[in-house]
Amino acid sequence: MLHLHHKKLINIAVVFMFSWLLWTFFIHRFEAGYPIGESYFNAFYFTVITTATIWFGDLVPMTIAGKILTMGYAIFYVPLFLYAMNIVFQSNFQRMRIQDELLEQEMRHVEADVNAILNNSDWRKKKHTSKNN
Repeated sequence: MLHLHHKKLINIAVVFMFSWLLWTFFIHRFEAGYPIGESYFNAFYFTVITTATIWFGDLVPMTIAGKILTMGYAIFYVPLFLYAMNIVFQSNFQRMRIQDELLEQEMRHVEADVNAILNNSDWRKKKHTSKNN
């Protein structure tokens, strides 16, 4: 199951990388002349911040085309980002659950061993007590 989580994350990462590059290009092109389109770095920064739903507000689209692109991007990629985070959390939760199950099994073995030792010790005491009487 963890393997499936990794495949999903790799696929999502490929989609994000491609979309980030494409979106950076479009934002840079449509927002040329404004701070957001001033450089590819600013456009990429805005793209990543939008994807991560942080949106500091330091760079914003000024043109209608840039605003429409950003809305479309946010509608599609913000849920995709949240889905990716959900997969990461599920993967970590599943790993913790497996470790917890292994620990519980180990505790049952230890408990059985302790009970066996105690039962064996009680049997020897009874045997020893019955011999002395």
